[in-house]
Amino acid sequence: MDRPELLKIGEQIDQMITLDIAARGVIKILYPYAREKAGKPLALAAAQLLSERVGPGDAVFIATGWPDRPHITPEIAETDGPPGAAALALALHKGLRAVPIIFIEDNLVGAMAKVMEGAGLRVLSPEEALAAAGSHAPIHAAAVLALPTDVKEAKRYAEEVCAKYRPSGVVVIEKGGMNDKGYIHTSRGAETTEHMAKADMLVETAAARGIASIGIGDGGNEVGMGVIREAIEEHIPYGKQCLCGCGGGIAPSRVTDVLVTASISNWGAYGVAAALAAVLKEPEVMHDQDLEERILWRCADARFIDGITGYVAPSADGLPAPVHRAFVRMLRELVVQWLKAETKKKA
Repeated sequence: MDRPELLKIGEQIDQMITLDIAARGVIKILYPYAREKAGKPLALAAAQLLSERVGPGDAVFIATGWPDRPHITPEIAETDGPPGAAALALALHKGLRAVPIIFIEDNLVGAMAKVMEGAGLRVLSPEEALAAAGSHAPIHAAAVLALPTDVKEAKRYAEEVCAKYRPSGVVVIEKGGMNDKGYIHTSRGAETTEHMAKADMLVETAAARGIASIGIGDGGNEVGMGVIREAIEEHIPYGKQCLCGCGGGIAPSRVTDVLVTASISNWGAYGVAAALAAVLKEPEVMHDQDLEERILWRCADARFIDGITGYVAPSADGLPAPVHRAFVRMLRELVVQWLKAETKKKA
C-alpha cells in the first residue's frame, strides 16, 4: 500500500499537470475517468511502474512526434511531445540509469536528435548508447530511430526492435492512436493516418511481451487513451463520430498499462519525471526551468512549430517559453519542498 505522504505529493503533481491554463476544457473530462481507472494519482502510477520495471542499462522506448498540417507537407511537426520525451528520457537516465531510445517519423529523426542533445544526451546508435551505459568514463547517451508509418511495417519493426533491444518499458507521448477502424484523427475530427508513425504497434508488441507501457496525452486521441475509450466516445467532440467517414471516432482503441492525462502532453511527461524524483527521493531527477527553455529553443531551431499558433517559436500549445519555465519551476519546487519535509520527519 502506498504511503499517505507519497499519495499526497502524487495528487499535487496531478493537480499541477492538469492546470488548464490554455482553457481547452478537455482535461476536466479526461482526467477524472483516467484517475478512476488508475485508482491513484496518474503521474505517480506511471513513475512507480517505471521504477519497478526498469533497471540500470535497460532500454526504454519513448515514441513521440505529431506531424502537423500534413496536407501541406509531412515535414511540419509540433512542439508538444518532443520536449516531454527529451525531459523524461533524461529523468529515466538519471534516476534509473536507463538508456532511452526515441522513436519518431523518419523525416523527423534529425530534428529529434537535436532536441535530445539539447537535453544533454548524446545521440548515438542504439548499440553505442547501450554500450555507453557500461563505460568507465561518463557518457550519457540515447538513440533516435525511425518508426514506420505503414501499419504492417511498423508491426514487423516493433517486433524486431523489441527482440533486439529488450526494453523494460514503452512510453508514448502525444502520439496519434488508431481507432478500431485503424484510422488516426486530430482532436478536431480530421483523419491524419498516413503520415503518423504507428506507435500503436510498439504498445501492442510490448503487451504481448509483458513489457510495461505508459501513454501520455491531452486530447483524447492519443495512443493509450483506449483506457478511457467509452468516456471519450461519450463526452469528447468527435469521440464517436469523426469527420472523415471511416465509421469511427477519434477515440483510440489501444490500451496502455498506465494512462497519464494532462492539459499539455509535455507537462504530463514532466509530471512523471517529478513523481519519479519523489519515489526515488532524488530531486536531481526532475526537469528544471533552464533546461526547459533550452529544449524549447532547440525545438524551434529544429523547425518544430507550436501546434496552436503555427509559428516556429520556443512555445508549445499556444503558451510561450516563460509560461513553461514558470510551470517547471513550480513543479520542481513542489517536490523539492516535499522531499525536505520528508527528511525533517526522519531527523
